[in-house]
Amino acid sequence: MKATQKVKKLLWPNDFSKCSEEALPHVRSLAKQYGAVVHVLYIAEDLAHHESWYGEFDSSHIDRILERGINKARERQQSFCREHLEDWAAYKTHIEIGDPTTKILEFIEKEKVDMVVMCRKGKTGSFDMGGVAQKVVAHSPVPVIVTPNS
Repeated sequence: MKATQKVKKLLWPNDFSKCSEEALPHVRSLAKQYGAVVHVLYIAEDLAHHESWYGEFDSSHIDRILERGINKARERQQSFCREHLEDWAAYKTHIEIGDPTTKILEFIEKEKVDMVVMCRKGKTGSFDMGGVAQKVVAHSPVPVIVTPNS
């Protein structure tokens, strides 16, 4: 990204963790500074890949569980955005299913995102920097701001 290039689309991958929420001041500040649209992305786990671990499942059962999870995520995402972003920035919400790193990198390309702001580690992170954050930083074609967590 060139120094004179504007940030029009800002991606904030959010897994509803405390760390993701702590990235919010940075997201709002950048969105305000650049007048950027914030794309809030939640990635639901693809449950179908667990089938071999636990035996055969009826695909409709997996679909129902996934649909319920996505509906809950959509409700949480909309509520959170109304509460924390509505007065600060234009935003769009997105929900994807699959591997978080892959989906984030695909989203950057598909939506032509200019910058990513993400938390150092997500819900399952137990090290200084989570695997998803490391992989996104290593492979992103755009700048990635990684925020610390408390």
